[in-house]
Amino acid sequence: MKKNFIYSIWLSVSLFLISCTDLSETFYSTIPQDQYGSTTEEINSLIGPAYGTINAYTGDVFANLSPWVTGDDLMVPARGLDWYSGGINLRTHTHEWSARETPNCWRFSQVTTINKIIKLLDEATIEIENKDRIYAELRGLRAFWYFYMLDHLGNIPIVTSFDITELPTNNTRKEVYGFVESELLAIENVLTEEKSMNTYTKFTKWVAYTLLAKFYLNAEVYTGTPQWEKCITYCQKVIDSNLYELEPDIFNCFKVNNESSVENIWSIPYDADYFNGFNPYQCSWHYASYQTFDQQYSSWNGICAVPSFVKAFDPEDARYKSFLIGIQYKSNGEPLYTRDGVTPLNFTVEVADFANATENEGARLFKWEVEKNARGSLNNDFAIFRYSDILLMKAECLLRLGNEPEARTIVNQVRARNFQTPKPYEALTLDILLRERAFEFVFEGWRRNDLIRFDRFKDAWDFKPEDPADRHTYLFPIPLDVMDKNPNLKQNPGY
Repeated sequence: MKKNFIYSIWLSVSLFLISCTDLSETFYSTIPQDQYGSTTEEINSLIGPAYGTINAYTGDVFANLSPWVTGDDLMVPARGLDWYSGGINLRTHTHEWSARETPNCWRFSQVTTINKIIKLLDEATIEIENKDRIYAELRGLRAFWYFYMLDHLGNIPIVTSFDITELPTNNTRKEVYGFVESELLAIENVLTEEKSMNTYTKFTKWVAYTLLAKFYLNAEVYTGTPQWEKCITYCQKVIDSNLYELEPDIFNCFKVNNESSVENIWSIPYDADYFNGFNPYQCSWHYASYQTFDQQYSSWNGICAVPSFVKAFDPEDARYKSFLIGIQYKSNGEPLYTRDGVTPLNFTVEVADFANATENEGARLFKWEVEKNARGSLNNDFAIFRYSDILLMKAECLLRLGNEPEARTIVNQVRARNFQTPKPYEALTLDILLRERAFEFVFEGWRRNDLIRFDRFKDAWDFKPEDPADRHTYLFPIPLDVMDKNPNLKQNPGY
């Protein structure tokens, strides 16, 4: 079902190519504007690339200079020369990045694609069915990318037109916040409420509500003014829809065919043939791990979990199974060895030397269902938003507003499915809630965001010292190559 619906639309990404990659270049399109937009099929082929931009959300995560390995959960140790890359990954983990060498969170290529599509729809020569809804979806996707850059970069230009004639300047973080808020509020009642395979992966009203909740959850970071009540309001809208619920088994959210999950609110429909780019295991597992799971590829032995992060888990917590730990075997039961052919392959939690780890060291990623004969890119869809996050966001806001009993009840509801013998919290603090979010969303990309909101991103953890007192690392720098091309931009403080 997934392929039948999604890829008929998303495959049109290949039909729509925009040469620009940043806001310092002249914009061109390979689509003749006077010849396109005259049929329904052409209109549909224009919309697809806007959704195709979402591939970039995880497309460069499991690689060098990933923003996802700046938290206390994931790291990329050097294993001899493997993954050393001139020390890039070591400096990413220790928060010693610079404007020349920084996690790439500049997403104006995606914004420009969406702006171009809006322009072409404006110029279409036929009446567009459901035009208001289509425009709302496009604005929602653009708002998502602005939320992403607001979170990672802060002070960025606001560009809503494809036909800009001058290089833009930075807007303040508060201005970007106001823009994202106004866009989402303007479209929330135009988007579809339908939840079905027809709207699977679409930017629906429930996606907008979840994004607004996430947006308001972090409002104090972005503007200095908390918006806990507003976050609760939008969480409650999703809850009251009665369209989503917790899966009885959390790993149902991560199955190969997880498009039927009752918990996943918005997903990226990855497919090894039609929409690839999601390769966490290829970047994490040992070179020989393909023999354990009958895979068609050899992995690169890179990303692993930070030891103290793994040790914080209760082994009786089902979510502990998100890690691949221990002695490894071939699928036929024979032992696997490291490349020396003598040392048994045994994934340890501990890593003795971050700058020179052994092949064995570090717990590996193991959250998504493993498909036999899989290739490097997985067929599992990646859930950007899950219903458990709605519940835990609401609980956090209640706790911050002083309603500990109700907050604790919600957290225990999420926690309960992960223990055969229940282990509810008898009291809830912000530290406990932050830890529970770590257990629930391990490897899902929210750890940096959470740590900053709790003012813990500065803390020391395994192989990382405490950040500078000015906390400038809470924002990434605008990449130097972007600054070089646009002299109107001002760099973030501290860089």
